[in-house]
Amino acid sequence: MTSPPRFPDPPGPLRDQLALDELHVFVNGLDPLAAWVACALVGAGVCLLDVADPQPVSRSDIARGPYPAEVEGQPRELALRGVLRRRSPRCVPLTAPELFPSAAVPGTVVLNAWSVAGDLVADLAAPSAPPLDPALATLTVAADGANVLRWPGTSWEHRPCRECLAEAVRSARRTARHVVPDTVGAPLPNGDSPLTAVTRSCAAGEIAALLLAAGLGLGRDTMTAHTTPERRPFRGDDHAPEMNGPRGTGPLLLEPCGPVLRRGLLVRELPPNPQCLCSLAFAAP
Repeated sequence: MTSPPRFPDPPGPLRDQLALDELHVFVNGLDPLAAWVACALVGAGVCLLDVADPQPVSRSDIARGPYPAEVEGQPRELALRGVLRRRSPRCVPLTAPELFPSAAVPGTVVLNAWSVAGDLVADLAAPSAPPLDPALATLTVAADGANVLRWPGTSWEHRPCRECLAEAVRSARRTARHVVPDTVGAPLPNGDSPLTAVTRSCAAGEIAALLLAAGLGLGRDTMTAHTTPERRPFRGDDHAPEMNGPRGTGPLLLEPCGPVLRRGLLVRELPPNPQCLCSLAFAAP
């Protein structure tokens, strides 16, 4: 009796590919957007998550995030660990930044999540600054109502500062006045506009995918700091503007040189803060 045919072994790079359950992801800041990103990572098969945010779960978190009503007032990190364990028994969420691996361990990535808690840019809430390895690959995001901002990948040491985030939030608000209005459709039961819900859903999936790709090493440009002239940002509207709205608003397929605004289905690159040296960490040479 002959043995069944078998597929040949994959080439070296694929044979050595990390599995999803070998990735280590640190989520710093657990506003509703970041909490949904963590849920998406667990749904994709990530088991080793370190989540950190001692802020208490608010009614807004419950209305807009995956937090159940009974955890109101508990620390976000404690509440989300329970949510993640219920979603996947294989998930082992921790709150122990001192135990998070260094950048020398393959498959380690960090999500640094800011959010605007009120109506003013001054309400921008910073996550904690745990003592992580300065070389860890880090993706910084900021949620502001119907706007979500994402910065190019940097090291933990060179993540953008508060001034850069605040300037990007202001720039995104100016841009939003001239693009997709936030007044279409009746408000949802949680008080959000339909546009805000669309933005959060799109952004959570996109951010989770970028973290997965970076951890797995799928595409060198996923979390790299620079965009060379040969690999400039490519927008999906370069050849089909009628499908993506005004020119310059299509999906970015390669890493940008500055923060990227997502508002609903619109994606637009914003200039980095010219008054701050943070942009040197991700601006093209």
